[in-house]
Amino acid sequence: MQNAAVETRVTLNSGELSIQEWGDDSKPTIMCLHGWLDNSASFHRLAPLLTNDFHLLVVDLPGHGLSQPLAEGAHYYIWQNIETLYELLAFKQIERVHLLGHSMGGVVASLFAGTFADKVQSLILLDSLGPMTTQAADTPKQLAKAIVDSQRSASPLRVYPTIADALQARQKSSPGMSADALMPIVERNLKQSEQGFSWRTDARLRHASKVRLTEAQVMAFLEDISAPVIVIMAEQGIVPKAWVEQRMKGLRNAQLEYVPGHHHFHAEQAGAEAISRYIINAS
Repeated sequence: MQNAAVETRVTLNSGELSIQEWGDDSKPTIMCLHGWLDNSASFHRLAPLLTNDFHLLVVDLPGHGLSQPLAEGAHYYIWQNIETLYELLAFKQIERVHLLGHSMGGVVASLFAGTFADKVQSLILLDSLGPMTTQAADTPKQLAKAIVDSQRSASPLRVYPTIADALQARQKSSPGMSADALMPIVERNLKQSEQGFSWRTDARLRHASKVRLTEAQVMAFLEDISAPVIVIMAEQGIVPKAWVEQRMKGLRNAQLEYVPGHHHFHAEQAGAEAISRYIINAS
């Protein structure tokens, strides 16, 4: 078991990505995609449990962690990540990949698997099953709201005197997480100045989506996934069970499992161990 990641950087059209690589690159590759406002450190407990069986590429998505933000004027549409992922696989010369995604990363992974089904060997979704949707009739209101939101003046960057203060602030939005699970994510997302510590996450990630897919469009992506899918939900997660039941109907070859824990269950030791067993047993 490899207990430390190797940091690498890759320059793509969307900018420079930071990647943590775990394990022997001669083994099958799992690409891990984190959630919104998180980073690759959210997999710090799960990744080492998989290195006996897999090579892992754990990605900081654009604007998160140590990866560059998108260029000025660009937008963080969810489908931009699909394009970034496609280019990353080509750069790494990976023909087929196991995709593992948590929350927003699971959204990216599921949409990618529906778009480029031939490139995905299996799909593992952690407390995630497709994106939020908007009814077609509400699209104009969604666009108007998002444009107004993006034109507002950005709030001053908050500075925390210590890392502990930053951790405490982040715990308010992730109250179920232990400090041990959250600290690596917080540390990777901080930059230091003479005044203290502030978030390096691109503030544009907080803007409302200008356009959302409809439920029919999401189901079309799910129905085009040909790879086997493992959907692992947290028992105290954020995805409504009615939503899960509906979308599971669109998947051809999928198993659904529930694991005790909160939305970030994969960052806690017990959750990581349970998730790793499902992944290894399915391989």
